[in-house]
Amino acid sequence: MRSLILAILVCTAPAFAGAYDDFGRGIDANNRGNPSAAERYFTAALLQGDLAPAYRPMAHLGRARAFLHDRRCREAEDDLSDALKLKPDYVDAYNLRAETNHCLEHENAALADATAAIRLKPAAGYFYTRSRLYWHRSDFEDAHEDAIRALIADPGNSYFVLWNAVTGMRTGQPVRAELEAAEDTGGWPFPIIRLFLGKVSAEDVIRAADDRSDKLCEADFYIGQWRLAQGRDDEARTLFVRAQNECPRDFVAFEAATSELKRLP
Repeated sequence: MRSLILAILVCTAPAFAGAYDDFGRGIDANNRGNPSAAERYFTAALLQGDLAPAYRPMAHLGRARAFLHDRRCREAEDDLSDALKLKPDYVDAYNLRAETNHCLEHENAALADATAAIRLKPAAGYFYTRSRLYWHRSDFEDAHEDAIRALIADPGNSYFVLWNAVTGMRTGQPVRAELEAAEDTGGWPFPIIRLFLGKVSAEDVIRAADDRSDKLCEADFYIGQWRLAQGRDDEARTLFVRAQNECPRDFVAFEAATSELKRLP
């Protein structure tokens, strides 16, 4: 799952040339996974004088997403702080700055921003962000509590089902009911859910990934979690290393595999 830092930013801009055209091109570039173009377009939009004040925080957010995609964490943090100066209740800026502060290894600041986002809007995605921040800190109980909140708020999200299972396995909490309740569409990532239910093998999950690097990275991370829960730490480590190598740097599986490798002896 691509991290929520790449959630689509939707706005309607006036249909005339200038900063608004660059603003729209920046959104499109981010959505296409082209951060260098997004940075260029958002910078042009911000430098021109005809971008309305209501759009400027969104332009800073869009450019921050582009920076964070390339792990340019300090530049992303600067843009998000500028966005919040312009719009102090900008919930998406708090949420993305939480991710950015984690990138900078400012974990207390990351949690503070994630909590600020939840206070403004207690939505599933913001609980999911904070859950992952707790996970990185090895605070598994709080990670699982927020994973439950995310799943309750959005029970149809298969990735929230998986994250609830991962945090539940780490805390010894039963998660089979939530896994069985997931609506199986036959697509990705349901082979992983079936693995956690004991219905398919790890090899079946790898085959279902169809040699796609994004799916393989997630398969390796979640199979690694499955192996870790079985006490097969060496196998899990190998899978987490593979996930690190395969995953785009803005994927949840990349960050989570990195944290696990730091914890493993």
